[in-house]
Amino acid sequence: MIAPPESLPPLADERATDARAAAPRAAPVRYDNVNLLRAFAALAVVMYHVIEHSGWKTFPTEGPLVTFRIGWIGVDLFFVISGFVITYNALALRSSDPSTFARRYWARRLTRIVPLYFLTIAIWIAVMEPGFFAAPARAWGWQLLTHATFTHSFFIGTHGALDGVNWTLAIEMQFYLAIALLAGWIERTPAWRIALYAIAVSWAWRAAMYVLFAHAGSWILFMRITQLPGTLDEFGAGVVLAKLLLDRPRVARGEALAWLAAAAALGYASMALYWPRAMYWNDPGMVIFWRTALASFLLCVLAAAIRLPQVIGRRWLRPFDYLGDVSYGIYLWHLFAVEYVIHVLGMKQVEAAAWVVFLTVVAAGVSWRWFEKPFMSLARRPGRSSPARSESA
Repeated sequence: MIAPPESLPPLADERATDARAAAPRAAPVRYDNVNLLRAFAALAVVMYHVIEHSGWKTFPTEGPLVTFRIGWIGVDLFFVISGFVITYNALALRSSDPSTFARRYWARRLTRIVPLYFLTIAIWIAVMEPGFFAAPARAWGWQLLTHATFTHSFFIGTHGALDGVNWTLAIEMQFYLAIALLAGWIERTPAWRIALYAIAVSWAWRAAMYVLFAHAGSWILFMRITQLPGTLDEFGAGVVLAKLLLDRPRVARGEALAWLAAAAALGYASMALYWPRAMYWNDPGMVIFWRTALASFLLCVLAAAIRLPQVIGRRWLRPFDYLGDVSYGIYLWHLFAVEYVIHVLGMKQVEAAAWVVFLTVVAAGVSWRWFEKPFMSLARRPGRSSPARSESA
């Protein structure tokens, strides 16, 4: 789910004349600033779990660091980024050669997501669940089947059973399937209409789930609310941004500043709504509507990152760029470090945070260099597609 951005080639407008369509394509565009957002999102999730698992009650409750107290926002940011990059690349692949779209699309998606996902599940079972296969075959077989088919998010007993963050991978893969099936419709449909549909479906789903499951407790409600229909406003925000960039690839004067101003205003408004209602799950208005405000804010943040000058080339930002490269690994490995450092070694607070981040980045770096990249290269062999630095997930 969390990987650095791939090259995003400009997409020809299907309404262009034959002469224009036949013109040579511009060089691929690569939005490197998105990698900085991935680095932040990954670290936010890691710090959130350190705070929660270690009971870090003295962690700042105001100022910039308070962002890590709500580090789950990193998952929301990943959903918006995925909506953008996956849609952009899907439409680009479909435009370049519709006859090979499905093969190339799924080759990229599966080689990016599946190998490390299966590897971390296998290691989780071996290390964290030593009695896994001692259970009845029906129990462990069901776990393996649902995780292998990315349907584990649907069921209470499998939702967070193996490497707890994996529930988001199921949602992501279901979104990839939706994009594969709807790419033609997305290409034809105006961005504003897609936004309305995504918001309407999300609100309707969350409202229905609240009515049906609010009495069952926050965990069950969370599981039901965050199924794909309930997160479509976040994925949809990314889809809308992809459409806007494809329809108007040139940067208008002052556009980046306008996106920054909108991000500041929407960020202030959404957080002003959230903090007085931080209990969240007992407030139907927050459960049903608030994440749309958050998605709008994150859309503006992402748009500003894309429209601002790309700054990755600056030396002092290269470590953050690298963290963006390995952010998928950071996401999948960090709970291993959390379990070991906090629950086995008993470390707390700053010491725990430092060791969790260190061990996670090391594991992510190793898996990126020696495991993920070799698999990704399979989808980029000569004759398949132009090589790209990396793919989004």
